[in-house]
Amino acid sequence: MPNRPITDKERQAWKFARSAHKGQVRRFINQPYFDAHVKKVNTIVKQHTTDEDILCAAILHDVAEDCYEDIEVGLYEISNLFGKKVGDLVRELTSLKDEIDDEYEGNKAAYLADKLIHMSDDALIVKLADRLQNISDAFTASERFRNKYFQETVKIMDELEKNRRFNRMQGLLVNQIKMKLANISSMFKIKRFNEI
Repeated sequence: MPNRPITDKERQAWKFARSAHKGQVRRFINQPYFDAHVKKVNTIVKQHTTDEDILCAAILHDVAEDCYEDIEVGLYEISNLFGKKVGDLVRELTSLKDEIDDEYEGNKAAYLADKLIHMSDDALIVKLADRLQNISDAFTASERFRNKYFQETVKIMDELEKNRRFNRMQGLLVNQIKMKLANISSMFKIKRFNEI
């Protein structure tokens, strides 16, 4: 069944995100980024909640990070157009390259693990859906990217499971991610770093 916006606010978020991501292409499959990733994240989230603000954040989750030279300008515009809750969620979902480089010495997996451990329950639903969609694309990615993304995801999930309790929705998403990791490991004979 095709995914469509279910409220006027979500419809506006779709329009805004589609326009912001115009011209961007999903790596390895050469399809428009909005259709190949953003809509799919929203679809996954929609299987777990109909909360309008969470669905808007899901469709807007990469806009500030990927479409604005100044991330703060993007976050301000999203808050202004879609309200404080959506703006706050997108802020939580936005990765900051300077923070990764300066505070985590370029270790994106450590940065993301820490970020996911401390984010709000609503933002974590979107971030897990994003991770699930990304790891699903690993099946069509290059071997180098697949291996790197697999190891990064394993590290993030291990840290997250050790340091955070999950609600039912989050637990379901975590289990789906772990099943994808097991499938990838089996199909492509990838071992975790700690198994090598």
